[in-house]
Amino acid sequence: MDKLEQKLRQLITEICTHPLKSSERQQKLSQVWILVIKSGKLWRENTPYYNDALQQMWEYCCQHPEEYEPSIKNVTTWLNDNLKKQLRNLRDAQKRNKNRLLTIIQTQEGQVIDPTNNIPARPDIDPVLEVWEATLNWVKSDPDGILRKTCFRKRSEVNAQVLILRRLPPETPWQTIATEFQLTSSESKDLPKFYSRKCLPHLRRFGVSLGYINESKTYANKGRVSTCLKQAS
Repeated sequence: MDKLEQKLRQLITEICTHPLKSSERQQKLSQVWILVIKSGKLWRENTPYYNDALQQMWEYCCQHPEEYEPSIKNVTTWLNDNLKKQLRNLRDAQKRNKNRLLTIIQTQEGQVIDPTNNIPARPDIDPVLEVWEATLNWVKSDPDGILRKTCFRKRSEVNAQVLILRRLPPETPWQTIATEFQLTSSESKDLPKFYSRKCLPHLRRFGVSLGYINESKTYANKGRVSTCLKQAS
C-alpha cells in the first residue's frame, strides 16, 4: 500500500470519529478531496454527465464514510466504484428519457425524430479540471514567492499561499482557519477582508495570465477562476 492510500485510510478513520456537521469532520473531508484530486487517480470518462456523476459521488461518499471497508479495497478504488455507479445510473436515466421522448414524438408525428439532436452539448469537464490543476500547482509552487510574501499582520505563517490553499473548494470555514492559527477575535474578523483585498488579486492576475479571465474585464469577472474551481468539485 502506498503512502497516499495509508493517509487516505487514516483520514477516513478520523472522519468517522467526528460528528456529522463538525468543523473537524469537514476539514478532514477537505483533505481527502484535495489528496484524491491531486493524485489523478479518479476515473475519467468523456461523457456530458461526468461532472454530475462526480458531484454525486463526492456527496454520497462524504456523507457515508462509514461504508468504506479497508479490508476490501483502497479508498481511491472505493471512490471510483461509486463514481462508476453514478455514471451508470445517469447513463440509464438518459436512455430512459430518450426512449420516452422518442416514443412520444413517434406517436404524435408518425415518424421517429431524435429530440436530443437539438439539445446543446454541455461543456466538457476537462477544461474545468485543467483550471483547477493549473491553479493548485501555481499556488503550491508559488514560483515568484509573492504568495508567501503576502502576510497577514506580519505573521509569516498566515500568508496568501496558505489561505488560498485553504479557501480553494471545498472551502475551509474562516472560523476553522482562525482556530488553526489561534487568531484573536479582531484578527478573525479582519482575515476575510485581507483575503479579498490582498490574496484574491494574486489569484485574478494568475487567471488573466493564462487566459482564464479577460484582462479588460478583470473586476467584472472576479469570481471566474473560483467558479471554475467549484465546478471541478
